[in-house]
Amino acid sequence: MGNAEDLAASSAAPARWLLATAGDGGVPLTQTHALARAIVREAAERWPQWWDADLFGPPHREMDMPVLESLREGLLRRRLVRRRGLRLIATARGRELAADPIALLYELAADLGGNDPFATMVAAVIVTALDKNEYHAHDELVTAACEAAQWGWRDSTGNPPDEHGVSWVLSDVLCRGEAYGLIERKGAPDGPKFSRGLISLAPAARLVLGRSRTAAVGRTVFVFDAELLNVSGVSARLAVGGHEHMTALHDAIQLAFGWENDHLYSFWLDGEFWGDPATELVIPGAPDTDSRTADVPIASLRLKPGAQIAYVFDYGDDWRVMLTLREPVEDGSTMPRVAQRRGIAPPQYPPSEEAWAPS
Repeated sequence: MGNAEDLAASSAAPARWLLATAGDGGVPLTQTHALARAIVREAAERWPQWWDADLFGPPHREMDMPVLESLREGLLRRRLVRRRGLRLIATARGRELAADPIALLYELAADLGGNDPFATMVAAVIVTALDKNEYHAHDELVTAACEAAQWGWRDSTGNPPDEHGVSWVLSDVLCRGEAYGLIERKGAPDGPKFSRGLISLAPAARLVLGRSRTAAVGRTVFVFDAELLNVSGVSARLAVGGHEHMTALHDAIQLAFGWENDHLYSFWLDGEFWGDPATELVIPGAPDTDSRTADVPIASLRLKPGAQIAYVFDYGDDWRVMLTLREPVEDGSTMPRVAQRRGIAPPQYPPSEEAWAPS
C-alpha cells in the first residue's frame, strides 16, 4: 500500500494500540468502566501532547486526558470493542480494522460527530474550513459553525444555538478528531508549550475527509460506471475503497457532475429509482425517514460485478444517476476518484427557460 497505509497507520496509532491491547487479554477498567491508571499513564507516555507531565506529573485517571476518554468512547460506539466485566475486549470487527489502517481511519472519520446530528454538522463545518485553509483558530471555527447553525437548528427554547453552546460542541469534536488522528493542534512558534491554538487537518485526514479527495485507496477498490440519465451522453467512472462508506460514492458523484452537495439524496440497491424502500440508503441525518443511512461500508453490501444502484440527488429536480459495478480491483492500487468523464453535465441550476427531464 506504500505511503498511504503508512500515513494511516501513524495517524490511527492510538486506536490501533488500544485495539491491540483489547485483543490481547483485554484492557483493564476501573469500577466506573474508565480506563485503568496503568493504561492512562502508558498513553500519556506514548502521546505526550495529550498531557503536560512536566507541569502536572503523571495523570491519575482517564478523565485527566479527555482525548484518551474520547478514544475509548468512540471505539465502544463503533462497536470495535466491548466490555466484559472490568475489561475492554476487541470485537471481531475491531481486530479486522486494527490490521487495516486505512479502513480503520475511515471508520473513525465516520464517527467525528459522535453519532449526534448537531455535532455531525459542526464536524462537517470544521472539515470544510480546514480543507480550504491550512490553519484556523478555535474562535474562527466557532463563528463558522454558528453561522451554519442558524439554518434549521434550534434549542429547547426555539432559538438557534449560541456561541457558548456551539463552542462546547466544537471542542468535543476537536477532541475526538485528535484522538482519531484526524485533527492536529499546535501552538504559535512563540507561544506556551500547551497553548495549541492552531488547528489543522492531519495529513492522513485528507485520505478520508473532505470533498477534495481525488484518489481512492484501500485493499479493495470498487469501480462504478456512472451514467447521468437526465441527459444523454454524460457519464464518468468512479472509484471508492471497499472500506469507504456509501457517502464517499455520493461525494464522487458530486465531483463527477459538478454539483454543490446542497440537497438530499438516496441510493436504491435494487437498481430502481424510487424503488423498494427496504433497499433505500439515505443521506445521514435525513429527516422523517426510517430508511437506513448511506453511512455503511461499501464492502459490507456484498455487491456483485454488474450490480446496478439507482441514485437520486435533489428530490425536487430529480437528478438521476445509474451506477453499474465493474470488477473490483484487489491489489490495493491508488486510483483516481473520478476518471473517464464523457460528455458535459448540464448546470445544476439551469436558466428557468431550460428544462432537464429524466430520459
